[in-house]
Amino acid sequence: MFIRILTPLVLFTLAVIPAHASEADLDNYKKELISLNQDIGTYYFIDDSLSKDIEDNHQQKVGTVQDFLINEKGQVETLVAELNALKLSDEPLQLSYQNITQNNDGFVLASAAENMEEQLAEYLANIETAAGEESKPLVSTKRLHGREILLPITGESIGEVERVITNKETNEVVGVLIKGLKNRPEYERFALPYPNGLRIKNTGLNNDLELEETYAETVQKFTAEGIPH
Repeated sequence: MFIRILTPLVLFTLAVIPAHASEADLDNYKKELISLNQDIGTYYFIDDSLSKDIEDNHQQKVGTVQDFLINEKGQVETLVAELNALKLSDEPLQLSYQNITQNNDGFVLASAAENMEEQLAEYLANIETAAGEESKPLVSTKRLHGREILLPITGESIGEVERVITNKETNEVVGVLIKGLKNRPEYERFALPYPNGLRIKNTGLNNDLELEETYAETVQKFTAEGIPH
């Protein structure tokens, strides 16, 4: 079984961050931050995969990608799909990413289209039981776009997420590209590691991202002085 019903609005969780970072953690964070920004011209972005086609295992188009839901490590666990060609549901469906592969044009399901309706019916029959089980909330990559990056304590915004950076092969999220830095030229972009050093700050419907306090000084230094080459 790989089809699950999308639960609206329950798409964010706090990223796992260290309560206190050691010198080694801080040094590794600096290296990650520098590397991410030095490779800025080679990025692949999650929105490059949004609206791509989804096919069954017989190369029949069954729908399109709507979103990716990631865990606290940035790994994709769920693909949110509009399976409009099958007319299985009026709402987007969550598909386990373990049962999906990529090709040059989009994504391929492990099942044939004619078997999916039966699988969905079986799932719906057991939905009350499944609803009682504990599960970890996941983060919507689509909803990361436009989030403010806040400093701890003061809550000051240092920029806004423009795009979400991913590993092209796995779609694992490795960072966010931010714009609107107050002390940099308007055209300049800056990349921050994600989820390392960032957490979802629950501010009502905004769900902004907050820098982990241990790394805030490092980020402020690099955004003010630029990334060393």
